[in-house]
Amino acid sequence: MRVPRYSRHVAEPKAPIKLDGTTTLKKLEALWAKKVETIRETVQSATGKSYERRLRRDAATLYSEIHSHPLSVETLTHDGGRHAPEVKTWVQRVLAHFKSRMPQGVEWAAVLHLDEAHVHLHILAVNVEDPKLDANKLHAGKRAAAAVRASCETPSAICSLPRPLPKPLPPRPRKRALGTRPETIARNKVHNAARLAAWRSASRKVRAENAAALAEWKEENRTHLKAARKLRGEVPEMAAYRAAMQQFQDDYYTAVGAPCGLLRDGPRKARLSTKQHAARKANAEQMRGAFAELDRRALEFVEKQAAVGEVITALTEGRAQILNGAIVMEDMPHCLKALGESDEDRMIQGVLNLLVQAVETGVGALQPVRDEEFDGPGMG
Repeated sequence: MRVPRYSRHVAEPKAPIKLDGTTTLKKLEALWAKKVETIRETVQSATGKSYERRLRRDAATLYSEIHSHPLSVETLTHDGGRHAPEVKTWVQRVLAHFKSRMPQGVEWAAVLHLDEAHVHLHILAVNVEDPKLDANKLHAGKRAAAAVRASCETPSAICSLPRPLPKPLPPRPRKRALGTRPETIARNKVHNAARLAAWRSASRKVRAENAAALAEWKEENRTHLKAARKLRGEVPEMAAYRAAMQQFQDDYYTAVGAPCGLLRDGPRKARLSTKQHAARKANAEQMRGAFAELDRRALEFVEKQAAVGEVITALTEGRAQILNGAIVMEDMPHCLKALGESDEDRMIQGVLNLLVQAVETGVGALQPVRDEEFDGPGMG
């Protein structure tokens, strides 16, 4: 939200641009605060007694994602007419992909930032249906790891070596009363100072021994854990986590990256030269153009579908009629007047011709059709 104390990394903070979502950032924050304040969990103490307490302060209750686009804000500012549609399409696909993988009952908000180096958006979500607002259940990798962990009969965690108990420090010496006579006071001061110095020296020695024992234990424990991990092999939870995250990245690339002309991997990971990487980027840009054309054609086809339904309704209600083999309508949709030579246009023209033939031959009476009765083949 660009609160000043949390926005010091931004030279000139600007208000975030609100995107799609079930609520706004401020309302989401208020909802989160209210839910966290009212949650109580039952825990069991070491003595076996049960009691209720508030949710732990470090509990994962807020799920967040940051999606960054390679386009710089400077480029977008200087040539917005060219790049704004590209960013808009990217935002729409990111949010659509997010909604498709979230469970029911999740409250979320999204904002776009244009005050840093690159265009990026933030998505914040609260798992309100969960009794503890567990945000880990919204994370693909952690959700997969938790499922594997719950199915394991024995825990895969490796126990550390017993930690050495520190030696207790020697008790601090009690001060001797100074007395009243000057020579007694001087003697007792020297005595107290000597005992205090000896106690400090003994305490330093004990602390040094404890530190050495702890350092030795850390080294032995590190060697023990390393050998045990090598003997154990890969942890099932981590394998599930890694596989789920790789699948998430593949799905994201299919739904967002490829249609927006973005690459799945960078040149270093793919071991490509500069020319090879440039060629891949050019191919990705061509794919983005192809996807954009498909989206445009799909939108036009949907508009023409709706226009045909409007014509049928007009014929039924008497606001249109058939004359000389053509449909005459006062407010004929423009998209039907300008049918071209594409497959979709020929399909729409065929439907209109069937309407004309049906009316001219008197086959049945025109009735308003439902959307599912005129669905078309789509643009897949």
